[in-house]
Amino acid sequence: MTFYFRSDDVPELQGLSRWEQRVLLRGTFIKERAVSTLVLLLIVIGTVQFGLNPLIESLAPGLRNNTLPYASVLLVWLFLLMWLRDVVMMNVLRPKIGAKRVELEKAKAAQVEAEAAADTERAADAPAGGER
Repeated sequence: MTFYFRSDDVPELQGLSRWEQRVLLRGTFIKERAVSTLVLLLIVIGTVQFGLNPLIESLAPGLRNNTLPYASVLLVWLFLLMWLRDVVMMNVLRPKIGAKRVELEKAKAAQVEAEAAADTERAADAPAGGER
């Protein structure tokens, strides 16, 4: 199975705009996203407490006393882990993304068909020759 790092490279997302990709990836699978957020929270707490803080203390002992640089390091670490979570979720949810995309395309085709039928019905009900 191929692992993708960018949403533009995922075959199930080909042909969608950036906004449509974003809505599909972040707004559709709420349960999976909630569980992955809880896992991300545990990973962030664990890695900061047991990985990042000891590393900072050994490399730059005074950094934790400086609020702005330490906060910057923590934010960069958080954003890196969030990006990694999104990449993993995008690859794990590929089959569901493909199924959801087919479902959305069917719904869009049904809507276009319904609009065409309504237009045909309106044209048939309209008086001919511009009469009132």
